[in-house]
Amino acid sequence: MADEKTQVRFGILGCAEIARKVCRAINLSPNSILHAISSRSIEKAKQFVVKNSLPESVKVYGSYEEALDDPFVDAVYVPLPTSLHLKWAVLAAEKKKHVLLEKPTALNVGELDRILDVCESNGVQFMDGSMWYHHPRTAKMKEFVSDTKLFGQVKTILWVWKIYECY
Repeated sequence: MADEKTQVRFGILGCAEIARKVCRAINLSPNSILHAISSRSIEKAKQFVVKNSLPESVKVYGSYEEALDDPFVDAVYVPLPTSLHLKWAVLAAEKKKHVLLEKPTALNVGELDRILDVCESNGVQFMDGSMWYHHPRTAKMKEFVSDTKLFGQVKTILWVWKIYECY
């Protein structure tokens, strides 16, 4: 485990269901720690802490601004609705917080460009919540499709992922 001086201290903006999984992953990682949880209401943030058995050391805030103003938060995870990503990612980057956005990262390419520009100009890292690139299956799939005996010389792979809503 990394020592406290080298761990990335995360703040979470919002108490969405996906945040439960991510806060667990943050705490399981030897290089990060959950420092703060925030919500639009202090009551909801406190419930999140209790429901997820988070340690008392986790700061609890009743607004997203409070988490962004915490000087001990190095990075923020933003599981808010996509329509709010631009606002909160830009504010976080302007406060020198690294940004981890849940997918989809933005409503359109213009919003994403703005987020990326602000992150770059403030010297902070932008990350998205796509696990695909980091999953062991990805390396295995690359190895599989690169086998010229099976597929020949692969030049392009087109992949489409769609979620269909049933009514």
